[in-house]
Amino acid sequence: MPSLVKKEYICEKGKKSSIVIYDFSTEIKPGSTMILGFAGIGLIGPIVANALIEQLPDIKEIGFVTSDYLPPISVFYDGVLKHPFRLYYSPQKNLIIGISEVPFQVSAAYNDLSKTINNWALSEDVRAKEIVIFQGIPQRGIIDDYPVYYAAESHMIEQLEKYGLKKVEKGIIVGPEATVLNEALANKLQAFALFTPVLEIPTPEGAASILEVLNQMYNLNIDTSKLIEEGKEMKAKMLELAEKAQQFQRQQQLPEEPKERYTQYFQ
Repeated sequence: MPSLVKKEYICEKGKKSSIVIYDFSTEIKPGSTMILGFAGIGLIGPIVANALIEQLPDIKEIGFVTSDYLPPISVFYDGVLKHPFRLYYSPQKNLIIGISEVPFQVSAAYNDLSKTINNWALSEDVRAKEIVIFQGIPQRGIIDDYPVYYAAESHMIEQLEKYGLKKVEKGIIVGPEATVLNEALANKLQAFALFTPVLEIPTPEGAASILEVLNQMYNLNIDTSKLIEEGKEMKAKMLELAEKAQQFQRQQQLPEEPKERYTQYFQ
């Protein structure tokens, strides 16, 4: 009886997207971790990715992801044009950072994109070990606490809980993060997601909480104090706007004063 051979599925490259690597001077070491920051609610992904890009001392921009579905938007910093979906690599920490600063035009783009990303991550040039994504949990009102939750493959749970992360009992992940995770699950890549509460505006304090977790996981030293301060300033502005809105509402509820006042009585 012939022995059973386990066949591993390797995804095909997306038809509408591709990865362009233009810096071959730095070899990507096997077993790297790919951290992907997509422009979702609260902008958690780009904020986290930007902090890593700004503070990892040896990080280099190595390429970008292109797609027919990218919107007609250009990004520039200090007058210098940048591709809206860039790839960076830190040899010292063996981290690949992907930052997408614009949402794609159609949701169908993400299935194509995830195939391309997973295909590259599994290629002989990369041989990545795991993929990490982030997503915000939308909340209304002022958020005072930013716990970090996880969703992961079963064999990773024990390791993740060592970092004090909380389990998401049940839920769904949507958008590009979902398609990347689904494709990774079908391949030989480990994948997990980190969540934190966010507002419908950029939420730097939530990003700071996730960065503190990444500091522990990957022995980083990312300073989050600036993000926390930015979050406090935004919270103060929100409270100020809320108070002004309440004052306006109270004024609207007061009875209107008569248009003409009597100055004396006649008998």
